[in-house]
Amino acid sequence: MTSPVLDSLLARIVESGLLEDPIAENGLVYGRASIDAAGTVVNVNVDPELDEHPEDVDHEALIAAVSRILSVGESRWRAIVDEVATDIDDAVDDEPVIEQIDLRDDLEATSVVVFADAVLLAFLAPKQFPDSRILVQLDEELEVEGVEVRELDGTETVDFDTLDELLDHISRADD
Repeated sequence: MTSPVLDSLLARIVESGLLEDPIAENGLVYGRASIDAAGTVVNVNVDPELDEHPEDVDHEALIAAVSRILSVGESRWRAIVDEVATDIDDAVDDEPVIEQIDLRDDLEATSVVVFADAVLLAFLAPKQFPDSRILVQLDEELEVEGVEVRELDGTETVDFDTLDELLDHISRADD
């Protein structure tokens, strides 16, 4: 069963036509959509953060955030990919990589989680990081706020109900 707020958000997303066959479930609205600048179709989860403020869900802000990431221009997308690759290259430094390919050419966007004030992108880099997923947090202006490489297998998976909980967890991991 979904909440009236989530049903209303689903109706707005259906009306907008931004997502293919959107569904409301588990406090999220999700579907698939194309990011033309990336040349790929991704899973899109829209999180109205019902646990934090169910009465204050701003449907227009969420729709605008979905639209913003899906319609990102090619130059902005390239800048995001460049910054992600540079951050990872700097962090890896002299560590050996499996395949000598530019990370920019290996990154494949797979999913997007949209919050009213942030976006979380998930990438795979199957040649350089075959056992990992790369998570990238963007702010409202689609500027990179954080990059994390997380192993796909053999590590604990943690679910977060809100963006703040995710950010708190990432901050603690850095300490």
